[in-house]
This record gives sequence, C-alpha cells and structure tokens, in this order.
Amino acid sequence: MLARVALLAALFLVSAISAGARAASTAALLARYEPQFEQYASDWKPSPVAPFLAAADLERLNGTHWILVRKSPPESALQNGSADLRLDTRGCSPATSTDACYRRTATRPTVYGRVWASGKGFDSTTVLQYWLFYPLDDWRNSLARPTLWHMHEGDWEEVSVELGPAGKPIAVACSQHDLGVTRTWSRVRVKSGTHPYVYIALGSHANYFLPGFHGLASLPHEIPTRFSGVPLPEPDFTSAQAPVQPSIVDVSAGTPWLSFAGAWGDGNFVLAGSGSRFAHLRVGDSPPGPAFHDIWRDPVLQFRSWPADDGH
Repeated sequence: MLARVALLAALFLVSAISAGARAASTAALLARYEPQFEQYASDWKPSPVAPFLAAADLERLNGTHWILVRKSPPESALQNGSADLRLDTRGCSPATSTDACYRRTATRPTVYGRVWASGKGFDSTTVLQYWLFYPLDDWRNSLARPTLWHMHEGDWEEVSVELGPAGKPIAVACSQHDLGVTRTWSRVRVKSGTHPYVYIALGSHANYFLPGFHGLASLPHEIPTRFSGVPLPEPDFTSAQAPVQPSIVDVSAGTPWLSFAGAWGDGNFVLAGSGSRFAHLRVGDSPPGPAFHDIWRDPVLQFRSWPADDGH
C-alpha cells in the first residue's frame, strides 16, 4: 500500500512539474514575440476582463426581456455560460448613452496570450495569439462634432504571429473590424528585434502595421455589411503617440471565462445625429469571447483566408 501511495505521489509530482514546465515555456514564447502596441493616448487601453465584470450585470434572455442573473459576476461565474446570456455594463448602454456614460478604470494594460501548435517536424506550425479586450468600441467620424458613431460594449481584437517548423516567425496577422490582414515577417516594416509593431486605430481598435490615416476619402475602410447590417464607411486613424506595454496573461491552458458563450455587452449600435441628439440604431450584437471565433478553433485560418495587407 505504501509503495502504491509513493508511486502515485511520484506520478503526481512529475505531472505537476511537466505542467509547470509547459506553462513556463508558453509564457516565454509569448513574451519573446509580443507585439509592441502603439495607440492614441486618449483611447481606451486593452484591459483585463475583471474590471469590466465588476461594472456589469450578467443577464439571461427570457422571451424578449433580459432578466438579472447576477451583479458583478466573478470570472468563475462565466464558466460554461450559454449563448442566451450576456454581460451588460450597469447604468450605460449604446442604445441610449454616448461614451461619456462609461467609466474608464485605471488598470494595467493587459493582453491575453495563447500558444497553439499543430503537427510535427516539417509539418509543424505554431501560432501565438494575442487577444485584446476593450470595454467599449466607440469609433466616430469626428472627435469634436461627431455626426456618426459606431459603438458596442465588449470589443475583442487579436494579433497573431505564425512560427514555422524551425520556430522562426514567418507571418503576422492583425484583426481589423470583421476580418483582418496579414504580412509576411519580412514585410513587417517596423519591428524591434522579435517584436512587431502594431498600431491601434482610434475608437475602433482595429490593428494596423503602420501609423497614419487608413482609408482614402473616395474609398474608406468599411464595416462589412454582414457585421453591421449596413455598409458604413469607417476610415481609421492610428498613432505612435502612446506606447502600450501590457502584461501578458497566458490562457493557453484555459481559464473559466473562455467557455462563456454569451455576448460581452448589450448590443452593437450606430448613432447618427449632431450636438446632443442622436438616433440609436441597433445593428447587431456585442461579440462573443475569443474561444467562439473561427480563428480560435483554427488559428491557421487567418493566415490562409485573411488578405495580404494592402500597403498600410
């Protein structure tokens, strides 16, 4: 009996050491290729999810009405949450409010990292995913006098670095609105060693490889019709004025809120008007979390199906 207990204890210790070694390995890999993020100083910063949850209500759809399940749910309460649930920022909604209603909590900028690997030897591929969460997407066509806004709670964005069989970087993918773009590693013009530079668009939080204006006056970037319901011109502006140095939270081994299938917010809205009078038009739902996106289920998909960057 004692020998059996000793054997089980030894197996447990080996398993714990192995799990710890894997966690240290994925954390080191994520840190080695973490993008250098740059954005406007006035914009929302990529945030940990905990402050958003603290200011939100967990709600369940009952017929046509949302009923309160729990105020300020902890991360553990989201585990295996179904698609008929949502998180709703308490006291604010893009259905009736502008972004002035939303409180910005001073927290350490955070990126959620994941290491995904497939195949062996010459067929092996590793994708490093960096997921960024913003409590609010609040793009507008003018900061001083907006006439068109696009707002939704719970904005998830993503940047990936693809590593080849030899463990060398071969490509980078940047999410932009409903899709994204890719560049081969050699074409990423701004890098610092193993860290590609990524520029975050003001308000929309789309990711670009260079700072400046993205979208010509005659051909601006558009929110795709399948995302917003209407084709909205949404030119983006990026800046290098505020380097963001987020801490990386490694979720390669999972975390409770990743299995939450509900929406991270109470809807996706377009606001049109002027001054203090805006019509609020619902054009969809807030997004789900990372694990419910195609590129989480198949991380290589973005490198196969997203278009090559058009020069921005």
